[in-house]
Amino acid sequence: MDYEESLEYIANFPRFKKEPSLDEMKMLLAKLGDPQNRLKSINVAGTNGKGSTVAMLSSVLSTAGYKTGRYISPYVLEFRERMMINGKMIGKKRLAKIVETVKEKADELMENGIVLNAFEVTTACAMLWFAEEECDFVVLEAGLGGRFDATNTVPEPVLQIITAVGLDHMEQLGDTVAKITAEKCGILRPGCTLLTSPGQEQEALTVMLNKCAELDATFVTGAAGRAKIVSCDASGMDVLVGKTELALSLGGRHQINNLLTVYSAVGILREKHFVIKDEHLVEGIAATKFPARFELCSKEPMVILDGAHNPQAAKALAENVKEFLPEKRTLLCGMMADKDCETVMAELAPCFERIITVPVQNPRMVLPEKLAEIAAKYCKNVKAEQNAKEALESVLEKLESEEALVVAGSLYLASELRPMLMRYKGNPKAE
Repeated sequence: MDYEESLEYIANFPRFKKEPSLDEMKMLLAKLGDPQNRLKSINVAGTNGKGSTVAMLSSVLSTAGYKTGRYISPYVLEFRERMMINGKMIGKKRLAKIVETVKEKADELMENGIVLNAFEVTTACAMLWFAEEECDFVVLEAGLGGRFDATNTVPEPVLQIITAVGLDHMEQLGDTVAKITAEKCGILRPGCTLLTSPGQEQEALTVMLNKCAELDATFVTGAAGRAKIVSCDASGMDVLVGKTELALSLGGRHQINNLLTVYSAVGILREKHFVIKDEHLVEGIAATKFPARFELCSKEPMVILDGAHNPQAAKALAENVKEFLPEKRTLLCGMMADKDCETVMAELAPCFERIITVPVQNPRMVLPEKLAEIAAKYCKNVKAEQNAKEALESVLEKLESEEALVVAGSLYLASELRPMLMRYKGNPKAE
């Protein structure tokens, strides 16, 4: 099996199972020798901010000298981005070999009627790799929810983190913030420590506090009230927390809560006798890179790439757009049909003079015409295009220095268009 064949094998699995359960995942891991039992994990669930939090924390741990695995979902650059050790993606040959090992065991289960999904198979591959590489830490981002998420198979995580909770994946998790939070609290264990992001909705906080009381778990809110913003713009921020000044290159004011969560996570790990010095924290935060999270792709004209695909993320993006971007703005947007397109457009569309809707390279996409119809309720100048790359090229050719372009609505769209934006003349990396 080569690299392309391994990706095709995983892609052939269904996205969801009819009945959510960890039983099948545990069966697969057992056949692989239970690699999850050899992992010292930090589990991260939430609706928004998971990926950025995982990226920052894993960077800090790597800087502190710990061999650190990082597992995220979904990816933007390429599939291998989902599993890294010390910031380096798994090699293509190694991934193919790992998938071949997992395939043998997964096929045995399927022959006996056991149903697996793509995320379970991918997570099993990551756990097996991390275990074989004898990682000191693995920072695991939950793919969906928490209680039945494949990452929730590590027996005793070192720390559990829940970032901002909002309405997303409602068909699978529930139609209220309380129900969704309850699913995410499924990552907790008796006597554990739960760290949550500051600024959490009260409805979510109530569920978390009740669950912690039930499990005799410790509840911590990320560095609440302890931050002083030194500077913050589209390219990043400097934040003073206590006496420590942290410089983060991820743009957008919403990242402050994620940064404070990581700061508090480091404090908790120190209390557990892990050695992470202040210079490790400063250097690890400064070294953090994470694509398509209010990513500044060009300064003049200003071009921003963001994966915002749910109401909470759209609200954060809208606030950043109004604060950091010039008034003359264009939104190039594509979304998935199973997302709350109406609320996302209600948040984003009023911030823009012009909106161009485009298709996303995924069968679950919403048609550009349908998305344009929704956007037209909130913006007068809306046009649907049938080719995302051609639409982006056309906009970039005519973009003036005092204008701004935002590409948003889906990480699938970000994945497709980011290579073009990285080559754009206004991108510092392209110069």
